[in-house]
Amino acid sequence: MFVAAAVLAVFLVMAVLMYLNRLPALIALPIMAIAIGLVARVPWRDLVTIISAGSIRLHLWYTTAILGAILAEIVSKTGVAEKLVKTAAELGGDRPLPLALLLTLVVALLFTTMGGLGAVIMVATIVFPALLALGVPQMAVAGLFLLGMSLGGILNLTNWQFYITELKLPTSVVLSFALPMVGVMALATVVFALVELRPSQMRKYWAQPQARVPAPPVPGEGGGPVGPPRWYALLTPVIPLVPVVGFGVHKLVVGPKAGFDFPVITAMVIGITYGLLTARRPQQGRVQLLARSAIDGIGSVAPAVALMIGIGMLLQAVQHDNVVTHVQPLLQSVLPATPLRYVLIFAVLAPLALYRGPLNLYGMGSGIAKMMAAFKPLGGDGVMSALMSVGQLQGVCDPTNTHNVWIASYLGVDVQHILRRTLIYVWPAAVVGLVVGGVMFVGR
Repeated sequence: MFVAAAVLAVFLVMAVLMYLNRLPALIALPIMAIAIGLVARVPWRDLVTIISAGSIRLHLWYTTAILGAILAEIVSKTGVAEKLVKTAAELGGDRPLPLALLLTLVVALLFTTMGGLGAVIMVATIVFPALLALGVPQMAVAGLFLLGMSLGGILNLTNWQFYITELKLPTSVVLSFALPMVGVMALATVVFALVELRPSQMRKYWAQPQARVPAPPVPGEGGGPVGPPRWYALLTPVIPLVPVVGFGVHKLVVGPKAGFDFPVITAMVIGITYGLLTARRPQQGRVQLLARSAIDGIGSVAPAVALMIGIGMLLQAVQHDNVVTHVQPLLQSVLPATPLRYVLIFAVLAPLALYRGPLNLYGMGSGIAKMMAAFKPLGGDGVMSALMSVGQLQGVCDPTNTHNVWIASYLGVDVQHILRRTLIYVWPAAVVGLVVGGVMFVGR
């Protein structure tokens, strides 16, 4: 019990330091991983493995992030982003709310089959300039995009796999809770849009500095393309989505076993190639355009890559047998046995889904979910509904999400500010989800 309390104390201390901006997440996460290993008495050889194996655990994400950043630079340098912004401004006119909600719905639909930082960068490259051109505040742009991602993620089959394989739940049980949860989050998204896009907020925004959007290239400057982009070059941001979404829909139709997940990395290479071939020929050639896009893109995504190294270490630490063994008794003493206690306890503890905490499937929660499911009054379905409900805080608000970091960097806002602004909408939605889950699954 002492070791379990020490593990929790390490998490709380680091979470507070990150929240107060005293310690950046990319430094706090490796420290947290090592500290958890030390207090759990992990053998020194395994402690070394936490550092070495953890640092490369998310290596596929690194590659995805870099290629996505290169694609975003090509979209900007070829003038495609500028053209899309102007077109969106013409279509949007003076009615930003309907178009903002429509784009959020599109994001949600895309992320029912997509996922990962690369996909975020691909979609955001289209959506952000359009919303910013309408005068939507940077923070509202970030919140709407994250809410759309989380809304679609509820129905993403990839996100269901943990519940199906580890908690041994049939797909029908997961679906029975996911559908009402979609309705809850959709309502929270509409409320967010109505509040954050009030006319007074829009006027206030125009008096503030604009978000950091990639500057449109001057034709011919620095070897960039001469003249406006051709109409078919405007499809560059969408091209990578076609095979990913197409094969994702096919998988939904034919079933997971017969389907095929088109790799996002390959899709982005296709998008980069298409962007280079359809751009007007640069003065210094397409090879130079690719090289410059690679240099600038890697620089822009470096903070997110550094954060992924720490996340990998933390995942490696919390899944060690010593950590799991010591945390289990503490869990048994606090888990709820009735629907009312279920709602109250998980509602109060919902912020533990942030900062890779005990209720975060992409953090400490990945190691303790099965232990919670062994508690009979709760069961696997009760754990699923709890983690899916409070997981909305992680998906939308968590500053340690690589996509939150990238979005904050792109829009020129503070990632901690995103947490504070969206939490007041997502936390109540999570509580409503817990009420639904408690009635459906707990204490039956």
